[in-house]
Amino acid sequence: MTDPVQRLAREVARNLGDGPGPVRRERQRAAVARLTRAPSVRRERTTWWLVPLAAAVLLAMFLARPATLTAPLTVTVAQQAVMVGTRLAAPEREALVLDFPDDDRAELAARAAARLTRAEPAHVELALERGAVTLRVRPVPGRAWSVTAGPFTVALTDADVTAAWSPETGTFRVDVARGSVDVADAAGTTRVGPGQRLELRDSAIVAAANDPPATRSGLPPIATAPRTSDLGAEARTADAASSTAPDTSLSADARPSPSSSSHSPPSPRSAGGPSSADSPPSSRSAEARASTSAANPSFPAWIALAEAGDCAAALAAAEREGLSQLHRTLAADRLDLLAHCARVTRDAAHAREALLALRRRFPTDPRARTAAFLLGRVALDLDRDPAAAADWFNKYLSEAPDGALAADARRRLEELGVQH
Repeated sequence: MTDPVQRLAREVARNLGDGPGPVRRERQRAAVARLTRAPSVRRERTTWWLVPLAAAVLLAMFLARPATLTAPLTVTVAQQAVMVGTRLAAPEREALVLDFPDDDRAELAARAAARLTRAEPAHVELALERGAVTLRVRPVPGRAWSVTAGPFTVALTDADVTAAWSPETGTFRVDVARGSVDVADAAGTTRVGPGQRLELRDSAIVAAANDPPATRSGLPPIATAPRTSDLGAEARTADAASSTAPDTSLSADARPSPSSSSHSPPSPRSAGGPSSADSPPSSRSAEARASTSAANPSFPAWIALAEAGDCAAALAAAEREGLSQLHRTLAADRLDLLAHCARVTRDAAHAREALLALRRRFPTDPRARTAAFLLGRVALDLDRDPAAAADWFNKYLSEAPDGALAADARRRLEELGVQH
């Protein structure tokens, strides 16, 4: 009996026959040859396309580069993004802080206003409309900063500087604490170094007010650059070089400088003190209001000066009346005003005493809670004491967790690296 496997093999062999004929075998060989050559051809084609592909990638990267360089910087106020063209106005009693990348900062003094006109990696520009702005700028390769005010422009790349502008009187002042800046107007450009002040006046506004034109002269040496208060205020004991804020005579929100008074005529390119030509119209001048207060004892001279914007003279007048007595007798709003004048003149001790008196005597007044935040600012900005500042910011948040300054307090605590 034949094995089934053998029978199956014979059946398959019979069906297959002798295999394909010569023509079919040749076609099969040709097909196999083409298949064996195909990978070599594909490798050559792939290698050939690498060159244009790489060129296309490099071109795309090159074309994308300018767009990256011109992308706007991220600017925030209390952690909220600010768009280019936005008008910024500081509150009545508090500064407004703009945070920029690379730890740069611009601070608008109380009641100041400005517009963010450029925020590019290569150029940041603020248009100051009124009041004072303080810039703290660190060098970034390829980046320039500028502040414009009326016909004046301040250019800088690495400096701490305060610029103050009064559109009413046409007065522009620049105080440099660190680094140097270039101040330009139609008459030319002046370099202002650390410890120097430059005062300029807009000739168009001066002419319209019939004020005598100011002369143009050079800045004094850095070591001897004087710092003068306005309106003939009496000399203060603080060293002029320790203050970097401009006089409040510019406007109600500009920062004054504690120093000796000067009665010499103003000079746009000098550090001399302003004359009465710098004062607002007589109906609004501090002298007129101070004279009125002399005839009305219920309206003290220091309040008239403070409301006129001359915080340096106001604080000096308050000292003559006796600060300890004022701390015990003033109402909450007057204590707040006294503390404001001390903060503007960067007098940390007097600001702290007034704010503590406000909190001690009026603990339920909303201004007492705000005073806690302001005490943090005094500790941080004037005393350079981060630990004390953090304590006060936390105190404010505990008393007003949803207050108007809560976001600012939390941001400052985060900058200090403190948990809250």
